[in-house]
Amino acid sequence: MPPRVLLIVGLIAATAVGLLGASLIAASRDNVVARITQPARETPDTTLSAPTDEATAPPEQPAAAGLAAPRNPNSIAMGGAWLLGWALLDRETGVVAGSKNSATMTNTVESMIKPWIAADHLRRLAEGGREPTTQTLKELNVMIVDSHDPMAEKYYQIGGSDAVIDRLISICGLTQVRIKPTLWSWTEMTPRDAVAYGQCLADGRGSSPRWTSWLLEAMKQVRGGVTDQISGEVQGGRWGIVDGLPPSLAQDTSIKNGWTLYKDGWHINCLAVHPEWTLAVMLRTGRGLQAGANACKSVAAALVVNP
Repeated sequence: MPPRVLLIVGLIAATAVGLLGASLIAASRDNVVARITQPARETPDTTLSAPTDEATAPPEQPAAAGLAAPRNPNSIAMGGAWLLGWALLDRETGVVAGSKNSATMTNTVESMIKPWIAADHLRRLAEGGREPTTQTLKELNVMIVDSHDPMAEKYYQIGGSDAVIDRLISICGLTQVRIKPTLWSWTEMTPRDAVAYGQCLADGRGSSPRWTSWLLEAMKQVRGGVTDQISGEVQGGRWGIVDGLPPSLAQDTSIKNGWTLYKDGWHINCLAVHPEWTLAVMLRTGRGLQAGANACKSVAAALVVNP
């Protein structure tokens, strides 16, 4: 290539290199300026805030209904009964409240004693290291659920007849019980003794800790209404106290009633055992079984305390 041409090519290349360098320097300067003047991008805050009280506090539960004696226990109406007494035992404190005659008035227990006959048999088996047969449990269950008289008589005799009631008095610490020899239904007690009896069924002394839950559950399954008195083997006994309770209390309440018509009218007893209390209503009325059931219901309803 001629020397002039080489000179021209060299000048062109030098010029291009210079222009490229100037462009790179300018671009670098512009980037620096941009980094300085552009606002920094905000970094998301990933720190967890402390939960508020509203978020962590459990929803406030309404206070549950309960039972309590009125300031004047004798203000509770007789409900058509010519003789009526009641007692309420606070199972936590052991305090008993009731009608003025709760420690003196007596009534024949009738079928209210059937849970004891069952409990006594189960406890004696447990004390001997024995288990009841499936058939025995079926018979004891029907004794309570259907108020089956022949089964009550069977296990009363197995237990030694009057000895069954003697053990009720001594084990449960009852003080005003009268025994009618060979007749379990004619046993007499006061409302105050009746709630002590209910507590004895519930705290394990009656049937032993091994069988207490079974017994109380059987008492929750009592069935049949006032008019379901079919025979001595099938008698309806789900009425009275349980009907005067709100559902929240009734669902946890074990019951057993007793009733028989005598010359002086119906002898009626209502026993209810709840985890917090035991209630007994005992009365005599000439107005019929339904009237007696209503009287038990009315006493229970009068004792309900809603928060």
